[in-house]
Amino acid sequence: MSVVVGVIPAAGYASRMSGLAGSKEMVSLGGAPVIDYLLDRMFHAADEVVVITRPEKEDVAEHVRRRGSRVVEGHPSSVSESLRLGLHGLDACDVVLLGFPDTIWEPEHGFVQLVRSLEKSEVALGVFESEEPERSDVVTLDGERVVSVDVKPTAPDSTLIWGCAAARASALAGLDRHNEPGYLFDELAGEGRGRVRAVPFSGGMIDIGTDEALAQARTLLGE
Repeated sequence: MSVVVGVIPAAGYASRMSGLAGSKEMVSLGGAPVIDYLLDRMFHAADEVVVITRPEKEDVAEHVRRRGSRVVEGHPSSVSESLRLGLHGLDACDVVLLGFPDTIWEPEHGFVQLVRSLEKSEVALGVFESEEPERSDVVTLDGERVVSVDVKPTAPDSTLIWGCAAARASALAGLDRHNEPGYLFDELAGEGRGRVRAVPFSGGMIDIGTDEALAQARTLLGE
């Protein structure tokens, strides 16, 4: 039987943020570390959650272990390399959940919906409407089928972005060719055959990756 494993890349340096007392993933929002929002959502669908982080980010490692996650330490040079560290030992048919620990989004059971969508695709992207799509990977759709994924475009053709995903482990074999998973998803989408499908989520997504975005998130949450 296949297993479902959540993989969280949390080895970044928060280079776009200033004045943090600890790791970006541990910034408090709504009374909890921001990474908890992703952990909660993954545990609804995953048999195991793996968090990739650097050894010096002790606050992240200690917290996610208390939450029941497995920690893999390293110094990955890209998001894709970070994700690959969490894929060791998985069979081709296993399911991998991907998400980012500096985002908040609804619905809470979104990963459950994405896993169900894999019955008719190899990759399922959770997509959201965005007012600043140029900060993310922009998705173009034909119905449910993903036609293309444009990684942080300067002139987006769409206001849809992907913020979470579920994929067969076999579909992620090409991560070693790309620094960002969005490039792999674009490659797979370009091959046709409905390999990549979208699951639209209406709740929106908050990204706290910059000082300005964090301030906006706190305003939206009434803090």
